[in-house]
Amino acid sequence: VDPLVCLSGIFWLISMISLVGGTWEIFKWFALGSVAFGIPKIAQKAFRTLRRAQFDANCMMLFATLGAIGLQDYTEAASVSFLFSISEWLESLATSRARNALSAIVQLRPERANLVDIDTGEIAIVSAAALSVGSFVIVRTGDKIPCDGVVVDGKSAVDESSLTGESRPVRKGPNDEVSGGTINIGTTPLRVKNVSTVNNSAVSRLIQLVEEAQANRSPTEKMVDRVAKIYTPIVVLLAFSMCTFPWLAGTEVGKYWTKLGLITIVIACPCALIISTPITYVAGLAATAQRGIIVKGGAHLEALGKVKKIAFDKTGTLTQGNFAL
Repeated sequence: VDPLVCLSGIFWLISMISLVGGTWEIFKWFALGSVAFGIPKIAQKAFRTLRRAQFDANCMMLFATLGAIGLQDYTEAASVSFLFSISEWLESLATSRARNALSAIVQLRPERANLVDIDTGEIAIVSAAALSVGSFVIVRTGDKIPCDGVVVDGKSAVDESSLTGESRPVRKGPNDEVSGGTINIGTTPLRVKNVSTVNNSAVSRLIQLVEEAQANRSPTEKMVDRVAKIYTPIVVLLAFSMCTFPWLAGTEVGKYWTKLGLITIVIACPCALIISTPITYVAGLAATAQRGIIVKGGAHLEALGKVKKIAFDKTGTLTQGNFAL
């Protein structure tokens, strides 16, 4: 948990005591402490956005917080900064979990390989990325096959579930093709001739497919972006008008409408609309990929919601792979 968010929350809760009134109003000053801990990251993001001549939710929250402080509504300022900081932290948490799921897929690709010297027969441990087409490797029990290749010596069982979803091991022998990222789970080492590099192996193509899927935007995401580009300036213009023109009618009227303008910014902020869609798709694509289901993009993930029936042609795909007599 972000310590700054925690501190902001603690000070915010203490400041709420001031709402009781009377002598308890002194606790309203704790709200400034809440703002001090909650606003820095929001302000940094807002300034970066403003330097690009753009306007986003961080800018809206920053202006709302500063405006509330200007009106001496310290608890409201603390509420805005703390609650928005919480939403930002939850967003980063969801994104981090999606990245971790993708990292688990990347780990399917082996980092090391046992390279065989053709002339001397000696075995050297090298980076899998350094393997070339036509080189030979030894895949011992429990090792991952580094590249797509052909078995030239040895017979063993290979676990291909990471690529095919088939839980039953596949017997491999001389002249049989093997895929990079699969595991030799038999008792015999395999001598394999590489027919591709690591970057062109089946598992690398799988990883690339997942990464491309996360980059492809769905129709819903594109629609949300288009709406946000129109919606945000309208909200800002409306709030600005509410915070400025009423002052021509007097100080009390100006303060009243300025507060309404700040409330409008907070309530109408499109951050939830903008953030929720991409986070949902990224998390969904990563979660399905981690479970061996590759969806080609957000548009395809969205289309799955309309699927009524699915036909499976592989045994073991819907089972847990635990064999028993």
